[in-house]
Amino acid sequence: MTSSDKKDEKKNQKDGTRVFKKMCLDGKISTYIGTREFVDHVGHIDPIAAVLLIHEMDWFTENKEYKVYAEITATFRYGRDDLDVLGINFKKDLYTDAMQVYPVKGVASCTTKIQEKLLKKLGAERAFPFTFDLPAGIPSSVTLQPVKNDTSSKPCGVEYCLKTYIAKDMHEPPDRKQVVDLLIKKITHAPDTQAPQPYIESAKNFMMSPNPLHVEARLDKERYIHGEPIYVHITMGNQSTRAVKKLRLSVKQVANICLFSNAIYKCTVASVEHDLNVQPSQTIAQTFSIRPLLEDNRDKRGLALDGQIKSEDTNLASSTIALPIANREALGIVVKYIVKIELFVSMGGELKLELPFTLSHPIPEHYEEDMEPPPQPTDANADNINLELDETGAYNNTLLSAQADDQLLIDFESDALTSKETDA
Repeated sequence: MTSSDKKDEKKNQKDGTRVFKKMCLDGKISTYIGTREFVDHVGHIDPIAAVLLIHEMDWFTENKEYKVYAEITATFRYGRDDLDVLGINFKKDLYTDAMQVYPVKGVASCTTKIQEKLLKKLGAERAFPFTFDLPAGIPSSVTLQPVKNDTSSKPCGVEYCLKTYIAKDMHEPPDRKQVVDLLIKKITHAPDTQAPQPYIESAKNFMMSPNPLHVEARLDKERYIHGEPIYVHITMGNQSTRAVKKLRLSVKQVANICLFSNAIYKCTVASVEHDLNVQPSQTIAQTFSIRPLLEDNRDKRGLALDGQIKSEDTNLASSTIALPIANREALGIVVKYIVKIELFVSMGGELKLELPFTLSHPIPEHYEEDMEPPPQPTDANADNINLELDETGAYNNTLLSAQADDQLLIDFESDALTSKETDA
């Protein structure tokens, strides 16, 4: 494949919509979902919209006592899998909800365009949409960074799982081969409106100095996007008899583990030092920059990261933005960030200041289109999408040819278990 062909392929995949599919091991059902990231807008949360596909409808006709259920669970895992002994699991369910998907109770309706398109292609007689509306105040997906190259166990943190399964009753343990588990994650987007600029001023008196060292510090804004540099504006009026020799600027992540008791962990995720020479009776105004990145902190165990699905890359955990009425214990891990300013003066004195800020994600460009309710079917060519599905559960990418915005990209989930892996 030439470089131009690769560019065209990447362009087509960028223009398409990704749909994730996973089939249970005995091949009776599959679950389709348009995105594995659900956004918390601090007032409402995007619905979890998926589609159930039944491959063996005759089997359900013959076994009418069996039904298909869907369940969404937020779990806080605070221990390794290999430490689970005597039936004790080191995890706690922070939120759970379930519903019956098949047979349909009432009228099954589509809430997104992706569900509408999938129903047209899979067939309404064996495809059934379902949607979970999540309440405000539930935790975001957070992973605590494990030891480097440790893949022996699931990392600790908060994770979400969408499960569809076949059972006679909603509370009956299902057969492993009749379960579809899809890992998903909830991320928080800070509001578009900017809060006031973080600002602090302080003065410190030193022994044998009649006047203080006065410092004012502010950030250029309150909310930052992951990977964006942080600019710190410092104004210093040195009326003391000591010289300011050095400035240390650092970004600290503060993670509050809200489980049985509050445990606070602080970790420096970025740090820079600058030599200064601010003499007595001198005033300066200067801007410094610092950029917190996960790439510089890969070796720090226990660092809070945004929820991670298998081996995909991630970033530092976003700031927790919760409603005032939220139950802190139900949030699992509360993350916040501060910029710490340390000024070192001659003869051993120092002055420290802290400025809080919010680290978050930008609103995705495709959000408005993906979350918009499906329009009424008016296009006669809407059913002409060439949907090539691999019903055997092979995992690859297939770009589907279609007209205009009916183009779909089916991305089969790479973390699905094979029969061999399950039986081992």
